[in-house]
Amino acid sequence: MWVWMLLALFTLVGEWHGRCYGCLEEERIGLLEIQSSIDPNGFSLIDWVDTSNESISNCCEWRRIECDGTTRRVIKLDLLGVRDVSLGDLVLNASLFLPFKELRSLDLSNNSIVGCHENQVGKYQW
Repeated sequence: MWVWMLLALFTLVGEWHGRCYGCLEEERIGLLEIQSSIDPNGFSLIDWVDTSNESISNCCEWRRIECDGTTRRVIKLDLLGVRDVSLGDLVLNASLFLPFKELRSLDLSNNSIVGCHENQVGKYQW
């Protein structure tokens, strides 16, 4: 009986731990791809780093990002004005946002975005 109770406890603790810490790997990689496209110099999104250090690589803790507390999925991206104006206009690759299945709020204003790649836009249902 005690063995089953301990097993259940470890399972619950493991589930709780996995939901409270870290973000989903596919979304972390997606965020780093967005960073390299919109902020290639890394001036505005300086805390968005690719590292094995869990406390730093937890994208749910990065500035300008909000994650769902249960699913750990990104639900909000606030990228207002992160692009350096000296980089000029940006034609955005909309497929960068495909990994974010639960994204509810996206602010891309003031980033000199002049459009999306034509061959990418047709793939999405808005």
